[in-house]
Parts: sequence; C-alpha cells; structure tokens
Amino acid sequence: MNLTTMLARYEENIEKNLKAVFEGKDIPLYNMMSYQMGWIDEQGEKVSAGVHLPRKYASMCLLVSEAFGGSASNAMPSACAVELVNNYSLIHQDLQDGIPNRNNRSSLWWVWGPAQSINAGDGMHALARLTLLDQRNKEVGPEQVLTLIEALDSACIDICEGEYMDLTYRERVDISEDAYLNMVEMKSASLMSCALKLGAISANASLEQVDIIADFGRKVAVATQIRDDIFSLWNTKIDESYLSDEVLNKKKSLPIIFALKNARGSEKHILGDVYFKRVIDPEDINKVIDVLDVLGAKEYSEQKLIEIKDQALDSLNKLKLPDEFSSQLENIANILSV
Repeated sequence: MNLTTMLARYEENIEKNLKAVFEGKDIPLYNMMSYQMGWIDEQGEKVSAGVHLPRKYASMCLLVSEAFGGSASNAMPSACAVELVNNYSLIHQDLQDGIPNRNNRSSLWWVWGPAQSINAGDGMHALARLTLLDQRNKEVGPEQVLTLIEALDSACIDICEGEYMDLTYRERVDISEDAYLNMVEMKSASLMSCALKLGAISANASLEQVDIIADFGRKVAVATQIRDDIFSLWNTKIDESYLSDEVLNKKKSLPIIFALKNARGSEKHILGDVYFKRVIDPEDINKVIDVLDVLGAKEYSEQKLIEIKDQALDSLNKLKLPDEFSSQLENIANILSV
C-alpha cells in the first residue's frame, strides 16, 4: 500500500476546503495559485480530472489530530494552511532552482515569469495564515490559535533559513554531515514537523505530546530526504534520460558530502574537477556516481537513513497512541523512507 492509498480517506474533504479558500477571489492572481494547486491549466480552464497532487502535509495533520482524540473536521483549517505553505514554498523553490517543470507540466514561474511567481507565492503564504485563523471556529481557544500561528510561522522561517543554507552550500565542498542534517531539518523537515504539531495542538494534546510527535515528523522527513538524495543520483545511472535538477545544481546531498570527506587521490581529483566547475555537465554525473560507488557512499547513506528512521519510531513509541493510529504512522514512516 502506498502513502496516497493510506491517506485517501481525507482527500475529498481536503480538496473541498482548499478550494473554498479561493471562493470569490477572481482576479488572475488567484488563477496562478489555482494552477499551482493543480485545478486549472495555463488558460484558466478547469482540468477535467485535475492534476492529482497528494496533499501529504494536510492529510498527516488530520491523521495526527485523530490519533490524539480530535477530529479531522476541527483540524481542517490547520491542514489547509500547512498545504498552502507547502505550495508557497514550492513556487519559490522552483524559481530559485530554475526548475521549468513540476508534476509533469510547466512550473508557475515558467508560465507567468519570475515577478508574478514571487507575488503569487507570497500571496499564498498570506492566505495560509488567514486560513489558520479559521481555527477560532473549531473549538480552539485564543491561546491555542496563537500557538498554531507561532508553529506555522516558525516553520516558514525555518524553510527560508534552510533554503539559504542549501543555496550557500552549493558553491562549497567543505560541508560537514552535521551541517547537512541541520540544513535538511530546516528546509525539508520543518513543514512535516509543523503539520503534525498543528494536528496535535488542534486535538488538545499535551505540550510533551506535541513535542514528541513533532520530533517524529522531523526525523521521518529527514529520512525521506536522504532517500530522495540516493534516488536522485543512482536513478540517473540506471536511466540516463533522468537528470535531477538538484544534482545539476550542485546540491550537497548526503552521498556527495560523504564522498567529498572520504575521497583520496584520483577520486578526490575527479570530484574536485566536477564541483569546482561553474556549471555541472550532464555527462559529469556518471563520473561522480562511479566515485560514490568506490567509496561506498550509497551504503553509508542507506545506513544513516535507517538509523534516523529508527529514531523516529522510538519517538512514536513513546506516545503510546491507540494501536490503529500507531501502526498507521509506523507504516507511513516506512513508506516514506524506502
């Protein structure tokens, strides 16, 4: 069973509530946002079947709310808010990395240009915060609403800080594993941690429970990023038609960091030749992967992934959630990290 199937029960209500955020907003700015959400095409026409985009963060927020005895309905504003933040982040990330396509169609900035793309992303961030305020109508007190806003805003600034680190690291070859893990926690894991935290707060979980489930989400997301790091490199070797934008942009993934630290002699020379280039050529990637294979970078990264996933499951076990939800969250952790 894949993640989409496991979380399918939330999909219809999430989509309905996300679309409600845009009701009555009919200037073209919101067409751009609706395009990003997968509802319309470049001409503003509804996509017949929609572009199916799993709302992973929203669904996880609702699942955690139910796990702590709350309801999916009460946590829906939080779920929609975190999904809007995810898309605001993706809009900016596509532009920053120069990625022309997402989800098998043109990225928003590729269609409407950088300036409008930045504006649409910023607008979606503002909509996320306004949507979160709807928690006031869901049996959540003023203090809890402030806590929810703080959690969402903290995740947003973490994403920005992590993106800064990621962009800075691309022109360096002296990044430590600890620095990499910190960057991933900020850029890639903060939103999953936030989604789970919002779900728990919406269900009136204790502060200790909120912290533990947030730690679980953070570690699962870090393990997921390491999995993606591995895939981005070795899938290129299997299928040369697949070229990861992250690899071409000199992103310092865990296998690369391990190799840069441990390479000697000819391997170090090859990596230096590639990573000191202004732009990596596609034909350089297989040279890099050959060095990674010699050094055992894939095996090391896989072991680190397992280690972090096990830490996530240790956090989950501390919560002693009902078996139904504990097993679902454990299965999701396994799915996201293999």
